[in-house]
Amino acid sequence: MRIWIERFLLLAGLVGIGLWLGSVLTNTVWQHWENWVFDREARGEPAAITDYLADKEKSLTELIESWRGSKSSREQGTRRPVVIPDNHLLGRLSIPRLQLTATVREGVGENTLSRALGHIPSTALPGQRGNVGVAGHRDTLFRGLRNIQQNDLIRFETLHGTYLYKVDSTQIVKPEDVSVLNAKQYPELTLVTCYPFYYVGSAPDRFIVKARQVTDVPKDEQLTKTTAEPAPPVYEAKWTKPAARTIHFNVARNHSSELAPGISLGVTETDVPEQRVDGWMWIAAERRTIWLRNQELSEPVIFYDYRDGKRRELRITDVTANSVAGYLMVSD
Repeated sequence: MRIWIERFLLLAGLVGIGLWLGSVLTNTVWQHWENWVFDREARGEPAAITDYLADKEKSLTELIESWRGSKSSREQGTRRPVVIPDNHLLGRLSIPRLQLTATVREGVGENTLSRALGHIPSTALPGQRGNVGVAGHRDTLFRGLRNIQQNDLIRFETLHGTYLYKVDSTQIVKPEDVSVLNAKQYPELTLVTCYPFYYVGSAPDRFIVKARQVTDVPKDEQLTKTTAEPAPPVYEAKWTKPAARTIHFNVARNHSSELAPGISLGVTETDVPEQRVDGWMWIAAERRTIWLRNQELSEPVIFYDYRDGKRRELRITDVTANSVAGYLMVSD
C-alpha cells in the first residue's frame, strides 16, 4: 500500500509540474505569436503559420525595424471600428522602462486575460477623447506594474496609430470603485490590476495607474528611460509603517526553520548568480503553504494573519550556495 501511495503521489506531482510548465510555455508562445500577427496585419500582409515559422529565423531587430518602417498604417488616423468582437486583437501596450510588453484584446473575461491584457468594454479607444481602460493579471503580464513611477511613458500601438501616455499617479481602490474609469476632458489611460502584488489568494484591492496622453515627447531616448526622480515603491503609499518587530533568520539549503510561532520557512534550492530562491512557507494556523519559486531578493512576500488581520512581510537579503538569510516583519 505504501509503495502504491508513493507512486500515486509521484505521478500527481509530475502531472502538476507538467500542467504548470505547459501553462507558462503556452502563455510565452502565444505572446510571441500575437505580436507577430499584429505586426503582419499592421503591414497588410497575410498571417499564416508557415510565414510565422519562416520569419522566426530572422533576427528580432530586423522584425522591429521592418514594423517601424511601415508608415502607411500610422497615417490612417484614429477611427473606431463599428463593432469590436470580444477577444478581438486591438494592439500592443508597452512600458519601455519596465521592459513590459503585451498585446491587448477586447474584453476582460478570463479567456482574454489568461493570454493578453484586456481593454475594458465601454471605455474609450486609443486616440479618442476619454479614458482608455486596460486590465491585466498582477501575477503575469502586469507583474511589472509594482515598479511603475510617475512620468514613466506608456506606448499603445494600434493598427491606426501609436499613442503615448505619461504616468500622472497611482492609487489603490476597492474593486467596487469604478469611478477611476470615468472620462475626463482630456484623453487618458487607466491601467487596472489586483493589489497587493504579493498577496496569496484573491487580492482585496485594485492598483490603478493613471496616465495622460502626450504629444510633445522628444526622441525615442525618452521611451527607454525617465529623468524624474525615482518614486518610492508603490506599496508604501498604501501602508504607513506600523509598529513591528523584525525577526532575522538564516536557513540552510534543504532545511527548514520556524521563524515565529506558527510560521516556518523551508529552502529547497538557491541560485547564487541570479540571487533567487526556491522554497516554501508554512502557516500553521491556517494549514496553508506559500510556495516560493524563483523568489528575488528585491521582492517581499506579504501575507496576513486571518485571525487578527495583521500584516506579515518576509524579505530575503542574502543568498549563498548553502543558505538563505533575511528577516520577517511582524506587526504588533
